[in-house]
Amino acid sequence: MLTTDCHIHVFPDYTAEQHLAISRPSGVSRTVIIQPGGAKFDNSYMLAALKAHPGVFSAVAIVDADAAGLPQTVTALYAQGVRGFRIHARKDQPWVDWQGMRSLWTIAAQKNMVVCPLINPDALPWVADMCQRHPRTLVALDHFARVGATGSILDSEVRALCALAKYPRVHVKVSAFYALGKKQAPYTDLAPMIRQVFETYGPRRLLWGSDAPYQARAPHRYRDSVELVRGGLPFLGDEDKEWILARNSGRLFFPR
Repeated sequence: MLTTDCHIHVFPDYTAEQHLAISRPSGVSRTVIIQPGGAKFDNSYMLAALKAHPGVFSAVAIVDADAAGLPQTVTALYAQGVRGFRIHARKDQPWVDWQGMRSLWTIAAQKNMVVCPLINPDALPWVADMCQRHPRTLVALDHFARVGATGSILDSEVRALCALAKYPRVHVKVSAFYALGKKQAPYTDLAPMIRQVFETYGPRRLLWGSDAPYQARAPHRYRDSVELVRGGLPFLGDEDKEWILARNSGRLFFPR
C-alpha cells in the first residue's frame, strides 16, 4: 500500500528532504505538498521540491483568481505537477459572488483538479453554494473544515460538515489531529467525529493527511497521526484504511 500523506507544507526550515526523513520511517511513500498562505502566489519553492523528487510529491498551489490569464496560469502549473488549488474565505465576499473564484472552480473541473478549501465551519455553506453551481468540481476540505479547532467538537458543526456529503465530489481530509479537540496524542477523542464523517461519506471520500511540519513538532509526533488511522479507529476495516491512507489520495493527486 502506497501510504500517502495528502497534506504537508515545505519551507526553507522544513524542507522536502527533512519531511522524507520523518515520513518514510512511518511507512509513508508519497506526499501532497500544500502551498502555504504566507508565500501568497509564489509557488516556486514547492515546485522545486516536486522537480527534485519526481513521483514522490504532488502539489496544491495558491493562485490569484482575479489575475488576468488564469487559464494559462493553471495550465502552466498543471504541467509542473500541480493537481489542486488551496482557497480561502473572504469575510466580505461569498464565493458565489466572486467572479474569479467561480472561474477557478470551472477551470479545476475542466482539468480534473481539486479545490482544497481552508475554512472554518461557518464557511461550509459557501462550499455548498459552489457545489450547486459547479457539480463537476472535485473538492477536498482541509482538516475537517477545522471542526474542533476551538477545543470543542460541536454536533452542529459536524452535522454541517456531513451535510456536504450529498455532493458526490466532495471529500474530507482526515488531518491535523494535533490542532483539533483535546489536541493531545493519541487523539482518540476525535474518534466519534471521524466515525460520523466516515459513516456519512464512506471510505472512498476520506484522505489522511498529517499537516506536517506542525504535526511533527513537540509535543506531537508525525507517527502518531498515521497510527491513529492504522490502529486507533476500530470501526475501520483493512480495506477502509487502504482507501483513506492510499487509494483516494492516489486517485486525486497522483493520477496516471
